[in-house]
Amino acid sequence: SRSASLVALCVAARRALRRARLQHLPPDHFTAPAMINLLPLKLRLWLEQRYVERLTPTGHGERKLGQFSGATVVDHQLWDQVLKAHLTENVTIGDVAGISTVDYAAVASDGRFDQYLAQLAAVDLDKIPPAEELALYINAYNALTVGLIVAHERRGGPALASINEMSTPAAKVWDVPAGQVGGEQLSLGEIEHHKLRARWNEPALHACIVCASASCPNLRREAFCAARLREQMDEQVATWFANPTKGLVWDAGQLTLSRILLWFSADFGGRQAAADFALRALGTSHAAELRKRSSFATRYFEYSWRINRTPN
Repeated sequence: SRSASLVALCVAARRALRRARLQHLPPDHFTAPAMINLLPLKLRLWLEQRYVERLTPTGHGERKLGQFSGATVVDHQLWDQVLKAHLTENVTIGDVAGISTVDYAAVASDGRFDQYLAQLAAVDLDKIPPAEELALYINAYNALTVGLIVAHERRGGPALASINEMSTPAAKVWDVPAGQVGGEQLSLGEIEHHKLRARWNEPALHACIVCASASCPNLRREAFCAARLREQMDEQVATWFANPTKGLVWDAGQLTLSRILLWFSADFGGRQAAADFALRALGTSHAAELRKRSSFATRYFEYSWRINRTPN
């Protein structure tokens, strides 16, 4: 019967979910088996969201970004210089356009990058006010992500097609030590989930941290700084959702959003709140039209994990 078939598919989906978790697959990969794709879309999306929730802490902290005043403790000028020197904007990779890409080979030979990583390791965290701490960990996440790829290629490893190729049966790339901040050895996952999401009630964080993949929000061509952080974060959000190949697109009564808004919808207050967040950032006639509707179809872009490398 139809109900028995659906139950069988749900059992298969749960097994696929567990298998994907054990194999350290990216969150959008566990639906790959053909049987799972027979499930209704809403159920597949729910299972995918549950998969992410099992892998990562859910929810967010209480801090909100306020006004910053006073002198900054940490100077991110070196990272700023590296970004300006080795970032290329408006690149297309596969189906994703408007990407900011990194010349990883050039970063690997730029002494300023190593100096900046040393600077991150030596930061005195006790002297840093909250707004500057937020900027610090956003910059640290982005720099240490680049650092993992640079270190891999400096060791003579093959050029990566995706950062996920650095995962092993023992550990995902997000869980391996990526570097030090203030003398503390951290993984990318620890920075994202414990230093950022667990402390801050700032959904715009998701527009600022970049996991070296085409479908990530773009890497900003300057370092984040406490004095301009609200402005920078808001610009990141606007740029992200202005991209119709990975941020947001409205077409024929259907809203398509970045898959990040599915995976981390709890940080926005749920899936509908995440959609509303994107629409507020969009600020166009389409957004006004959507807000008038009582309901509309919401889909999510397929996530491209292709590395954000500047083409030769």
